Amino acid sequence: MAKRIQLYASENVLEEFYKALASNDTRAIQRVHIPKSDVFYVRTAIEANTGVHYTLDHVERSMYLEGMLNRREVLDPDRPRGYCSYDIV
Repeated sequence: MAKRIQLYASENVLEEFYKALASNDTRAIQRVHIPKSDVFYVRTAIEANTGVHYTLDHVERSMYLEGMLNRREVLDPDRPRGYCSYDIV
């Protein structure tokens, strides 16, 4: 049975991805979670309209809870984040 790869969220997605490519580390490449482009666009629009800068994880999670993304497109969809009323356990 193959080992499960643990993904991690990062605000520096491109830097992490290129760093993994440069090091030729396939495990590191597989661990980088690259959110869907919609997440980047929505975060930029929110910041432009409100001045509030949310993390990529926060925007991705919000979009998932609002039905804009499905579970395959989200990092750890069942993990509570603590900043959303849906996440309070």
